[in-house]
Amino acid sequence: MNSVENMRKILNSSGAYKPDGGSLVDRELEAYGAGLMTVEESLDRLEADVFAATAGPERLSAWERLYRRQASWADMETRRKGVAAALSRRGGPVLMSDMEGILAAAGIKGSAGMENGTLVISVQEYMGVTEAEARKVLGRMMSAGVLWEVRGG
Repeated sequence: MNSVENMRKILNSSGAYKPDGGSLVDRELEAYGAGLMTVEESLDRLEADVFAATAGPERLSAWERLYRRQASWADMETRRKGVAAALSRRGGPVLMSDMEGILAAAGIKGSAGMENGTLVISVQEYMGVTEAEARKVLGRMMSAGVLWEVRGG
């Protein structure tokens, strides 16, 4: 329900006014509604931008730049998944169960496994980031004592 419909509903239920679509009160409500439309649109954008899963391109770009020097050029779903993974990462030991989120945050489609005490990240594709940017994010998200390398891509 937009602001005009809401105001009309409130006025009708109060009994003080009966806006019927053609009165002066209706024209005033339409004028108020035109002014409030930009506020409603801004609030809708703000509400969507609160969460990575619904954020718009501008907010995603701002969050992505917290982790690398440029925003991703991947599709919105991939970008949202990466931002959500990066924002939810709290540091601490890196477990294999963490790797899906770490790879998503780094913009990597691939897998990870252990070889001779080294975490090997096998890249199938870089998702809207350069290899250098992906490595930079990996370096920030991996614990200091973890030996890791990237293969493929």
